[in-house]
Amino acid sequence: MQLDEGGGIAERGGVRVGHRIIEINGTSVVATPHEKIVDLLSTSVGEIRMKTMPLSMYKLLTGQEQPVYI
Repeated sequence: MQLDEGGGIAERGGVRVGHRIIEINGTSVVATPHEKIVDLLSTSVGEIRMKTMPLSMYKLLTGQEQPVYI
């Protein structure tokens, strides 16, 4: 999932434009479609823990710019 440039709550929480979300609350979302990630985030209650990765690192590790969904 690529982030928007809006400067919203995610950015204030440390998520940067151009990063890929790779994990939410301990669960990998690398091969998860964008719509499912949005649903997961919008229905989460309480604190959300995310791990992100710069797009350049994501490309280096996966050989992909966009995730391949399985």
